[in-house]
Amino acid sequence: MSNTNGTPVNGDGHLPYDERDEDYQEFEEYDEVTKPATRPFYKRRKYWYFCAVMTVLTVAIGVPLALFVILPKVAQLILNNSTMSFKSIQITNPTNNSLQMSMDGDLGHTGPFAATIEFPEPIKVFYGETELGDMSLPPTKASGGSGKLFADAQFNIKDQGAFGSFSADMMNKENFVWVLKSKVTIKALGRTVNNLELDKALTLNGMAGFPGVQILKFDLPSDAAGGQGINLVIDTAMNNPSPIGITLGTIVLDIGFNGTALGQVRATGASIMGNSQSVLNLTGIMTPQTTPEGLATVSSLFSAYIAGGTSVTSAKGVSVLPDGINEVGWLSTGLKSMALNVPLVAPPGLNIIQSITLGPMGMNWTNADAYAPLANSPGVVAGFKMPFGFSLNVTQVQNSMTVIYNNKDMATLNALEWGAAVTTKDANGTAINFALPPTPFAIAADAHADFDDFVTKLTVGASQPFTVRGTAGTVATTPIGEVRIVGIPFKSDVALSGLQGLKTDPTVINSLTVIGGTTSGLQIALNLTMVNPSQLSIDTGVGENAPVTFAMQYEGDNVGTVIFPSLNLVPGVNQRTAGALFTPTGTAGGQALLQKYMSNQEATVSIFGSSSSSAIAPLAAGLASVQLQSNMPGNPAQLLLGTALTILDNTGETGVAMATVTVNNPFIPGLTIKSIKSTVTYNGRTLGSIDIPSITIAVAGMSQQASQPLPLSMDLSLDSLMALMVDQAAVNKLNAEPIKALTQMAKDPTVKIPSSVFTGFNLPNFVKAAMAGLKVDVAMSVTVLVGEYETSLTLTQPGVPTATDDTILKLLPIVGRPIAQSIVDLATLAFDSVMINSPAETDFTTNINGLIGNTGPFDAEITFPSGSTVSWINGGESSPIGQIAMPQVSAKADVGAKLALTNVPFHVASSANMGAFVGYSLKAEAFDWEVVASNMTVIAMGAPIPGINMKKKVSLKGFNGLKDLAIEKYDLPSNDPNGIHLVLTAKLTNPSNVGIEMGTVQFSNEFQGQDIGYVGTSGLKLLPSAQTPIAMEGTLTKQTSEAGLAALGDMFRLALNGGTPNLIVRGKSVTPASGPVSWLDSAFKTLTMNVTLPSLGKQDIITGITLKTMSLDFTGSNPYSVMTSSDNIEASFKIPFSFPLSITKVAEDMNIQLPQGHNVANLKIPMSPAQTIAPGLLKTAYSNLPLNVNDDSHESFNQFSKILTTGPGVQFFLSGTADTVAETAAGAVTIPGVAVNVASTMAGMNLNVGGASITDIKIVGGTSEYLEINQNVVLQNPSGLTVKVGDVAFNIGYAGNAMGRAVVKDMVLVPGNNTLPAVFHMNPSNEHVRDGFLTGFCAGASFTLDVAGAADSTKVESLKDAMASVKMASAIKGITDKLIPVGSGAQPNILDMLQMTSPRKTPVQVMIYNPFDAPLFIKKMKATNYWQGKYFGELDEEVNLTVPPKSTVRSPTVTMVSPAGIGFMGTLLPFMLKYPQMILGIAADVPFDIQSTIITYVGGQSGYFGNVGYNQTDTIIKVQVGGKAPAGALPPSLAGLLPNDGSNNSTSTALPTTTATSTTGEASTSTASASASASASDSASPAPTATGAATEPIVKRQVQSLEDGPGSEDPAVIEAWIKAMVNKLAADEGLPAYY
Repeated sequence: MSNTNGTPVNGDGHLPYDERDEDYQEFEEYDEVTKPATRPFYKRRKYWYFCAVMTVLTVAIGVPLALFVILPKVAQLILNNSTMSFKSIQITNPTNNSLQMSMDGDLGHTGPFAATIEFPEPIKVFYGETELGDMSLPPTKASGGSGKLFADAQFNIKDQGAFGSFSADMMNKENFVWVLKSKVTIKALGRTVNNLELDKALTLNGMAGFPGVQILKFDLPSDAAGGQGINLVIDTAMNNPSPIGITLGTIVLDIGFNGTALGQVRATGASIMGNSQSVLNLTGIMTPQTTPEGLATVSSLFSAYIAGGTSVTSAKGVSVLPDGINEVGWLSTGLKSMALNVPLVAPPGLNIIQSITLGPMGMNWTNADAYAPLANSPGVVAGFKMPFGFSLNVTQVQNSMTVIYNNKDMATLNALEWGAAVTTKDANGTAINFALPPTPFAIAADAHADFDDFVTKLTVGASQPFTVRGTAGTVATTPIGEVRIVGIPFKSDVALSGLQGLKTDPTVINSLTVIGGTTSGLQIALNLTMVNPSQLSIDTGVGENAPVTFAMQYEGDNVGTVIFPSLNLVPGVNQRTAGALFTPTGTAGGQALLQKYMSNQEATVSIFGSSSSSAIAPLAAGLASVQLQSNMPGNPAQLLLGTALTILDNTGETGVAMATVTVNNPFIPGLTIKSIKSTVTYNGRTLGSIDIPSITIAVAGMSQQASQPLPLSMDLSLDSLMALMVDQAAVNKLNAEPIKALTQMAKDPTVKIPSSVFTGFNLPNFVKAAMAGLKVDVAMSVTVLVGEYETSLTLTQPGVPTATDDTILKLLPIVGRPIAQSIVDLATLAFDSVMINSPAETDFTTNINGLIGNTGPFDAEITFPSGSTVSWINGGESSPIGQIAMPQVSAKADVGAKLALTNVPFHVASSANMGAFVGYSLKAEAFDWEVVASNMTVIAMGAPIPGINMKKKVSLKGFNGLKDLAIEKYDLPSNDPNGIHLVLTAKLTNPSNVGIEMGTVQFSNEFQGQDIGYVGTSGLKLLPSAQTPIAMEGTLTKQTSEAGLAALGDMFRLALNGGTPNLIVRGKSVTPASGPVSWLDSAFKTLTMNVTLPSLGKQDIITGITLKTMSLDFTGSNPYSVMTSSDNIEASFKIPFSFPLSITKVAEDMNIQLPQGHNVANLKIPMSPAQTIAPGLLKTAYSNLPLNVNDDSHESFNQFSKILTTGPGVQFFLSGTADTVAETAAGAVTIPGVAVNVASTMAGMNLNVGGASITDIKIVGGTSEYLEINQNVVLQNPSGLTVKVGDVAFNIGYAGNAMGRAVVKDMVLVPGNNTLPAVFHMNPSNEHVRDGFLTGFCAGASFTLDVAGAADSTKVESLKDAMASVKMASAIKGITDKLIPVGSGAQPNILDMLQMTSPRKTPVQVMIYNPFDAPLFIKKMKATNYWQGKYFGELDEEVNLTVPPKSTVRSPTVTMVSPAGIGFMGTLLPFMLKYPQMILGIAADVPFDIQSTIITYVGGQSGYFGNVGYNQTDTIIKVQVGGKAPAGALPPSLAGLLPNDGSNNSTSTALPTTTATSTTGEASTSTASASASASASDSASPAPTATGAATEPIVKRQVQSLEDGPGSEDPAVIEAWIKAMVNKLAADEGLPAYY
């Protein structure tokens, strides 16, 4: 840098030395005589001149040399030495032809300069010498020697086969090398270096066969469908050391073990991530094995898994289906090359056999070794749980176990032979059931004492625990075949239930047989039942060690010994035999036991074990503790089998009869009776006795023998004999009552004896039958000899059979004769019902049902030869009413005489008495008759009994006012001439057991004291004690009085509201079929009944109310008292009758319920005119009545208002009452209090669905806070509602941003379309939203605005929720007026436009239109202009311009700046050629595209601020080019470029095009050279431009001056002139020519 005189200066404008010091030294040189000191060279001016020159030369030569020669070589060297590595390459979307690669890499050794690296060509990837494919990478940057490479590129596969081989190597090798080849462009130091060679080997880690593959989950959850095998689930962890990951989709693998294929699995959605562990969720099927080798392999796999071992399985790739269907070949090739060896290890704690339960277990000491018994168990249950869910059926097992007792190994049980097994499943799980075959229970040598203790505790204890440990093997059928699983470990605590000393159930002696007798005792054989409560079997076998003995005691004395030849006890009940030697002699206990036995009495004996009970040492220790008790049965055989009794002729005098006995011997040895003394009793009463001190009755063993006749002394008293017959009758199930009765009647004739006692009774036959099967009790003391054993016995033998013959009749006493007279006096008479048929004045017939009871113990026939008289007992006096002719009746013993008499004549004795009686009976609850009969005859026990008289009182039920008259239903179906026709059905329950045929009857009806009509029926028959259905018809008569109409209306009110109106019904007349009967008619007219009409149920008379229109005024002072009106309310009604009526008035008191049952508001409508517009449909209206909301229901009403506002409608319930006036045939009836409870609906305004339309938008002003917009909000109200709500404010939002509020004053919504003026204050809080909205609005864009209410949208409390629920959308469209109308102008200067050294500036005035209804203050304009899509320039200036509403104003002059340099000529030259007249000074209207941002204030300078972006295409700007070309001659190099007038048609060189892309320096150099060459040559060939393009030749003329302009609008002339001007201006600036 130099100053004005060319002296070099520093950057701060100073010299590189201290100028003041230099000047001072020069002054001193002339001032002093001495020679000045020599200055350093770097302080000399000449040195710095030299440095400045050299610096210029160095820069001028070195910089181009570095940029154009050295830099590309350095860049290639850096590229070659750079490194590239990848942290991640993820392959997705693989196909046969391509894949997608997402890469994250690092670049290293990229040099010291910041650079941009571009890959203009696809990068080719080679593996070895084979090109795999190519991919395109985006540019990346490097600085400081490193950089990052992020890319998501498609890799195009060139050779699928080669790529498949590569993928196999990638998956299996530890690393591989890719070679990347391409062209690279590097931009650094402001220089772009193209066509650098990329040839780089890239070493990447391969997947190395996925080392360390792990199985995270191995499951066989279930059987495969269709018998295909077992469903298989494997979660495999794949460790990938490579940065390359692959999205595989669906992969298929074959799995195997030891060369056996196990099945095929697949994973869907599989991905292998780079440099990480990926989990593949594989599912498939383990297929069945069909060969022994395959089954053996699978068996070994299962065995190892269950035993906790490790099995190395294999996995081989089959295919890859990225989309689940189609295979990608190269990826499948890679997968198929992969062979994985995967260790399969069971999870720890795998407990397959979870429990062992021993069933019954046997200990058999049949061998000589007491410590090696044979053990067996038919029911071992092993509870097991496989870790898998497939079906498995174990069919065979083997096991080897050790028994652990007292914490030591006590014995071994090795059942190594395979045995059958059964697999069962229940709620408790799965179990294997198998038998333990007889196996030596080998006791360890050091465990004998433990075994003794073990057996002892099993013998006396309830349970003995121990532990078993060992291994098991199974053979199981599975869905893949039969597998053999061995080495299954188990350890389980088990227990055996003990014998508990055989005490849980008593040892029962089932039978005891005396098989011999000696002088010392009896030999006995025993049959026993012994209960073994345990599951342990004991067998002592045979031989000398087999016997087991127990001692037997009774009452503390040893009475013998029990011997088992061999003891064999199995679980449960054991039937066993044993021998015993009974030695009772000499002991009290032994004698007592024998006595009980002979008396057939059970005795409890004790049985004791001892240490000598068994020769088997382990068992003896246990048996020594056994102490049992057993009940020894007595001898069931009777000693006496029977007796025979004979009555002698003189027995009555002597009292002695003869008896013979039969003796039974139950023993095997003989039995001899030596003496006898006995007493014979019957039911405790002594019948007789025998006493013989010496006698011989010998009976052989097991036989019977009759004795000789023996004298029997008898008791012949009457009581004894009668008691014997009575008791024997009971034994033989005979009726002894006749005997007892005869005895009683003989003593007391009045005794009550049931007649059944004598039914079919025959005394002699009774006696003989009673004595059959006589059994007596015999108490005796005898001396007996059993075999050789003699003893005395005292026995009592009950029930000894005794035979009798006809001699027994000699003992029968004579009974007394029957007594008959008291029977009639004790008899009773009762009438169940009396029916009066065809009543007439003097005679009628009757049906009588009743009973003559208590007629005695014998059947009898009773006759009434003189008939019977009937009297009414009235106040204690008998008033005869008639005579009945009674027929003969039959009385059955113990039943009496049932009366079922029909059409019995009845003669009326007195009409007066009869009328009084009937009148009384109609009202009374009961009455009494007296029936009198004389000269009766009773025939009983075969003899007639005449002269019997009877006088009986009979009580009957009265009619009790017929209070139970029940109206079942009634109807008013039509009109009668004098009212409304009444039809009813009733049931009349007659409480009286007297009935009567009444004929035609009529009743009058009263309600509330008013006669409202009558009903009647014919053929009425009141049956006794019965319910009679009655069909009646009549009339509700026309009422003319107010009282009558009020009563009738109230009756309707009660009936229609589900009530039961009470009527008074009076008897009006009765006429039997035979004609009037005075005594009946007078009685009927006294009848008055209270009758209740049945409830019709609460009738929904008003079935629906529809408010077709309704107005709601919320502007009152109380928001919960809303003034309402409706001019169209329709109510549908339905009464339960069919008679015609018309409702003329209606009043309502209604509660609005939300929900049903909850009153929200009340509306009272006074009596108003109504019109029945159709059957069952009325119409009414009302106006200006308040709807009052309950204090506790404000929230419910708020919700009601909310639904009506924004919902399609609401269902609510109307509950209350209605008063109606109905015109009927019975009069104008006012029916008050008709209940109303109906659901109703009201269509809502549904504002949120209908949406809002915003129209007539006018921006009328603005403040610093908001933009004021007037607009119309158009709302659709599809309902019949008219709602007056007052002022309402809506929140306006756009794209989720609050824009401000729009206020509608005095809003009234009527049905249909509503156009509501609103004032919108727009004030978005987000300036970007503000500017975006204003920009779009001015550009005519469409916006969807959100129109929403809020709680503060209204001041009406009851509408706040409703308004807050409003959420509508409205589409608005911005203005379409052009803001830059015609009228803008630009005045560019030609010289400024064509110069190259500085930005070009053009004065511009912009015509601006204000589309608003408010002043628009434009603070600043910033605009970018484009012409035909090319950047033309921009302006950015404050204008401070106010544009009135709807007006157009031209802006102050502003400056548009266009770019400097030759580059802009690519736009300017075509522009001037497009409008050549501009060069000649003629204005042109040019369309520009303008992109602008205007800083505005709407409403004036203090208005609403906004940045408005506005773009306008084809904006016409009038361009007027000014300025004058410079004077002076053209430089020599430019002479002759301009075309001439045609006289000289020689050609010249072409001007260069404007599309050169070289740098400015290159362009200057090349064009200058080209111009020089062209001026020196007249060649007709066009010269190439800097870019190598050629142009057409032009005709030239020799012109030496430019100041007169081109002089023509010819584009070629214009272009040549412009280029000449450019070069001229450049030359004037000392610059080289541009063209």
